[in-house]
Amino acid sequence: MILVFGGTTEGKLTYKVLDFVGEQYWYSTKTNSDIEIGGTLIQGGLDEEEMKTFCIDNSIRLIIDAAHPFAVNLHENIFKVATELELTVLRFERKFPKMSSPKIHYFDSYEQLNKALEESNFEEILFLTGVQTIPHFKNIWKKRDAYFRILDTELSRRKAHEFGIPERQIFSVQPNNDASTIIDLTKKTKAKILISKESGSSGFFESKVEAAEKLNLPLWIVKRPELPKSEFTVYSQKELLQRIYLLKRILLKKGTDLESGYTTGTCVLAATKANFIALSEGEFPGDVEVEIPAGDRVKFLVFPEKLTKHVTSCVVIKNAGDDPDVTHAKEIGCELRFSEQEGIRFLQGEGIGRVTLSGLEVPVGGPAINPVPRKTISDLLMQMAFEYEVESGFDVIPFVPEGEDLAKQTFNPRVGVVGGISIIGTTGVVSPFSNEAFLSSIKQQIKVAQKSGCHEIVLTSGKRSEKQIKDRFKHLPQLAFIHFGNLIGETIKLTVEEGIKNINLAIMFGKGIKLAEGHLDTHSKHVQFNPLFAAKLAGECGHSNEVVDQIKELKLANAIPDIIPFSEDEDFYQLVAKKSYASCGLLLPVGFSLSLYLLIGNDMLVVSKLKS
Repeated sequence: MILVFGGTTEGKLTYKVLDFVGEQYWYSTKTNSDIEIGGTLIQGGLDEEEMKTFCIDNSIRLIIDAAHPFAVNLHENIFKVATELELTVLRFERKFPKMSSPKIHYFDSYEQLNKALEESNFEEILFLTGVQTIPHFKNIWKKRDAYFRILDTELSRRKAHEFGIPERQIFSVQPNNDASTIIDLTKKTKAKILISKESGSSGFFESKVEAAEKLNLPLWIVKRPELPKSEFTVYSQKELLQRIYLLKRILLKKGTDLESGYTTGTCVLAATKANFIALSEGEFPGDVEVEIPAGDRVKFLVFPEKLTKHVTSCVVIKNAGDDPDVTHAKEIGCELRFSEQEGIRFLQGEGIGRVTLSGLEVPVGGPAINPVPRKTISDLLMQMAFEYEVESGFDVIPFVPEGEDLAKQTFNPRVGVVGGISIIGTTGVVSPFSNEAFLSSIKQQIKVAQKSGCHEIVLTSGKRSEKQIKDRFKHLPQLAFIHFGNLIGETIKLTVEEGIKNINLAIMFGKGIKLAEGHLDTHSKHVQFNPLFAAKLAGECGHSNEVVDQIKELKLANAIPDIIPFSEDEDFYQLVAKKSYASCGLLLPVGFSLSLYLLIGNDMLVVSKLKS
């Protein structure tokens, strides 16, 4: 469960994100509020002990501190409670632009500023510090013509009345980022100085500086206090959404069920729709809903980047669920342009790969945007063009700001996609740890190898086994090395389908002994190490009953070399290799050859050069 401390602009953005992702939460405000939220509202504030008790009673795992930067006691209490209970704190900090102006003078505290005002000759003063600061300057407003701009709410007016300030010294206004409202109020009060807090962008700090400069008046500022450090800090709604998606996998995980997510193709589809709406209506929607090939309707929050008469761009945040996708919680964006050319063109944007080898479903030289996303995006644009009566061609330019670096963690370089990631998707949904998605990736790699003229291929379970065996195949290009993970049988079948007749298979001993037993998918969720099978092989090789009994008690296959020391002449390892080969040999048609390499430890190797 999540506990949010809000009552601010940042608090509002926080509960909107949590409502969007469907997280349960408590929302705490110091003052009473009638806001409608998806979580549970707590009003009146919590002191340190109350906060601690509340967190324990409600199994709080994450605190989001979106409170006002000047709520010093609250921030300190959050830090103390989180430290004691070992809770994670995410601070939603407002942006504080660096403003330099000869009109600005900063003070470290209210006390310091108050003293400076007392010693000054300013008689007409306009405070832009809010209703809660009225008591700090009581000695000023009782003696001088000091005025306070407060929020135009019943609560703020009641607070001001309770503090005892005369009503004529109060102006109820709804603040905005327009300096003219401050200028008008300054002229009305005949103020000779403006007083404010370092309130940040969401406190419209820039407008106060602008007003002071235009009026040629001094602006005295109370510096924001130093806040306790948080484990995570975000500065925007977009960053908050990214962090929540990351935390959902670990800290906020519910149960053991794995959650599905959405493909990069679905993300670009959503960004394209938001762009079209912005081009047609002159502003971006806060969110969009799209229908994906699987038939579901999916919503995305929209984060605008550019809007002109003919060009728009925006990003959405990728949610891959529990799938180990490198683009999870990353920005996936699209730029959309009206074009004088007919039809729809897909162009390569930042972080999108370019196809350099044949064998993929995209022409060489083009951006790595797969056929299904191209079709769904094209269908969407044609439908919306009809609805909005737009007669134009379109340039669709997907982009991924971190795409070039992210691509290094994918198979893209192996299949000749350079410069970024691919925009993929068939159903629009990505299933966690999906064999289908992994096999699709393997199939692409094998196709590229075949189209590039490779007549020999090396199949390894991953990077470690590839590194261990690579020196034996210096004659082969990088794209000839394919990782099968656990899907040994399916990968061999795909290789055969593509007609690559010389197959090398390198497998670590732990997977190898499962393969020797006949398991062509060695994933631990399907098959566990069988010590009885290993013990039986040891017995067949003439090992003593003592050795056989020791192996029967093992939990891990990799403990066997401690019992039966490895050598290439050891019958036990030769038998494991031959049985592993026999399991694979059943998949080979006449004319295909398989060389199997059983890897034991870091540098020990059995080679079984058997041909079908």
